[in-house]
Amino acid sequence: MNDINKSIYDYAKEISNSKMMCFYDAYKVLLEGIDCIVCLESASDLQGFSNGGFRNKIYVYSTENIDKPYLKCFLVDSLENIPYVNHKNIKVTPIENTINDMLIRKETDDQILFETFANYYFTNNCSYNKLNIPKQLEKKAKIYQEGGKSYYET
Repeated sequence: MNDINKSIYDYAKEISNSKMMCFYDAYKVLLEGIDCIVCLESASDLQGFSNGGFRNKIYVYSTENIDKPYLKCFLVDSLENIPYVNHKNIKVTPIENTINDMLIRKETDDQILFETFANYYFTNNCSYNKLNIPKQLEKKAKIYQEGGKSYYET
């Protein structure tokens, strides 16, 4: 199997010798002993704001490039400057930061942004009030906010 076709579940199963595991278990196995903060789509997935799907990489902020086929490291000078929450003992960027980071990144999949905005909206009593979108991202965010409000309508 080519690495491009391997999911994070495949890697986690190989490491743990487990035949079945949930999403959180895969992250736990793959990130064990690694000093990092989960970010971007991976942070949205892990916190339940996007619907997961096939992923062959976990996106993380790290102070070093960790050579693992299932990790995509975004290098930072210090993890102390990156906001994070402890989600089931895994450091992950807060969803408000995750959303802004995904809006900045041109490679973020539109589907993931719509799902994240939709789930954020409904999780926060049909409101985006807690988001602090930077001025330069407001126009882009508005598209996803509007789509998020109607995402689950049929």
